[in-house]
Amino acid sequence: MASAVPERVRWAVERLAPRVGERVLDIGSGTGVSVELLVDLLGDADAAVPGHPAVVAIDRSAKAVDRIRKRVPQAVAAGVVDLSVCDVAGLDPAVGPLDAAVAVNVNVFWTSDAAPELAALARVLAPGGRLLIAYGDSPAPGMDRRHLDQVEASVGGSSWFDVRHRLDDDHGSAVVAVRTARPPS
Repeated sequence: MASAVPERVRWAVERLAPRVGERVLDIGSGTGVSVELLVDLLGDADAAVPGHPAVVAIDRSAKAVDRIRKRVPQAVAAGVVDLSVCDVAGLDPAVGPLDAAVAVNVNVFWTSDAAPELAALARVLAPGGRLLIAYGDSPAPGMDRRHLDQVEASVGGSSWFDVRHRLDDDHGSAVVAVRTARPPS
């Protein structure tokens, strides 16, 4: 598995620092490598609780969701992973509460103000829940830095999240925020 995982994905999941027993949303899961990493880190401790998978993975592409299903079939069958074809704004609030969410190279956060997406995330993340939005495969040169500027402005401008910090590292750049206790308006 190690050679098939892009370093930026590994980097983002490691920076999110999911812990056994937590429930994590993987946004724009694509090939499913991040889902596989999350399953490895979170284990199957919560698999026995129906309706409370350790990983909730969403992608707006049915083909991507199919790829994920094929990548982690045992975890899906055991209820450790829940898969949905949807965009972030269409996220079902019933999947919550979740402890953390990660998005790697998901363009909606920098191509718009992402207000509908952030509102949907606020409905599924528990207060104190972590949100990590990452871009690129190197420290924020040029385009990545502009992406992060827009992400930071969008997330920081919402009443649901407090931006804690930005990360620039060898394998990616990210904005890390925490879900506030303020109710979504």
